[in-house]
Amino acid sequence: MPGKAVVIGGGGFIGSALVRLLLADGWRVRVVSRQPRASGRPELEAVRGDVADGASMRAAIEGAEVVYHLAMGGGDSWADFQRDFVDGTAAVAKACRDFGVRRLIYTSSSAALYLGRSGTIDESAGPDPQPEKRSLYSRGKVEAERLLMRLHREERLPVVILRPCIVVGRGGLFAHGGVGYWASDTHCIGWGPGKTPLPFVLVEDVAQAMCAAKDVTGIEGMSFNLAGDVRPSAREFVRAVGERTLRNFHFRPCHLRKLQAVEIAKWALKAFVRKPGNTWPSYRDFASRGMISQIDCSAAKQILNWKPNADVEHFYREVVDSNVKPIHPEDLRLAVGR
Repeated sequence: MPGKAVVIGGGGFIGSALVRLLLADGWRVRVVSRQPRASGRPELEAVRGDVADGASMRAAIEGAEVVYHLAMGGGDSWADFQRDFVDGTAAVAKACRDFGVRRLIYTSSSAALYLGRSGTIDESAGPDPQPEKRSLYSRGKVEAERLLMRLHREERLPVVILRPCIVVGRGGLFAHGGVGYWASDTHCIGWGPGKTPLPFVLVEDVAQAMCAAKDVTGIEGMSFNLAGDVRPSAREFVRAVGERTLRNFHFRPCHLRKLQAVEIAKWALKAFVRKPGNTWPSYRDFASRGMISQIDCSAAKQILNWKPNADVEHFYREVVDSNVKPIHPEDLRLAVGR
């Protein structure tokens, strides 16, 4: 029977899609965010909370059957990410354990994986074993995953980890950082040549997998990669966006070593002025951003009965068409194709 779910970070892009599905399934939902907004619906409660504040997490989680942890955070230094990603996750896990929550579902990211080598990667590879050589965001996700798996082994924490990849869709951005570095709204600099199929996934499909993860039995301690079946390369994606919007989108390939050199120059300047929290831009992180590895999602499909979208036209309607204003019928750009 539907119960009560707590969605920490439920006001975000993925969280909002998840909340809609939970409500449609008849669940009572408590959304926890730093800036809650009243819904006026008796089955949807909005409360203020911060993962870095253990007391607010306990107040939010008490009485829940299932808890979804999607909260973000971070800052300019590892201490900021340690506070929000690791210590905050520990506070959520402790409250779930103390209140006997049936399942904690943690939303990690494909950024926690190392994707800089050719071949296919599935869940057996685990998160990147060298998180100290990754971005602060990636390192935070890796350390949070490690913490939760340790608590599962040692204290039987009923946790499930989901790793969405490049999440796009209605209400999101098509200028996604997983595609490349966007120098402007229409100019994308690729993480490498931009010819490798990228693991895009629609936000609606991510929400479906998250909903399924609350009900499937015997999956505690497991992780699932979430990438859709429509996987254009960065070049193909940017070209399609330009064609569908009739706007002048550009993709420029760039060698990863060159991108690292630019970041090293910035690092040197920060070191000169002694800016705290200045992290060396490791090449391992740039290599992983290139997403050479192909992500295997067969576990999610088989165990969660996950069926992501495989229709190319539906993919672009959700990612592009739904997020741009229609062009006026008298716009001169439409006359070009006549």
